[in-house]
Amino acid sequence: MLRTLLVSIAAIAFTDIALQLDNALAISSVASTVPAQSRLPILAGGVLLAALCLFAFTLVGSQLIDRIAWLKPAAGATLVVIGAKLVWDYFRN
Repeated sequence: MLRTLLVSIAAIAFTDIALQLDNALAISSVASTVPAQSRLPILAGGVLLAALCLFAFTLVGSQLIDRIAWLKPAAGATLVVIGAKLVWDYFRN
């Protein structure tokens, strides 16, 4: 039980870190358009807001998946459809 919990936490943390990388690119591109003295607060605020949103959405999503039985297979099917479309678009072009 503890091992499963730790593996799940590690997987979520790894996913969150990977998702934060694209947020960092978006936030830095926005911050590059403002004056130099305003960049640090914008970068810090953007990173903090992105982390808080990611935490909140992960918490809400995990609670929904635990409480609504049909949501897990529906989410899985949606991911399969999205993946198939990405593969289709990649090889079509």
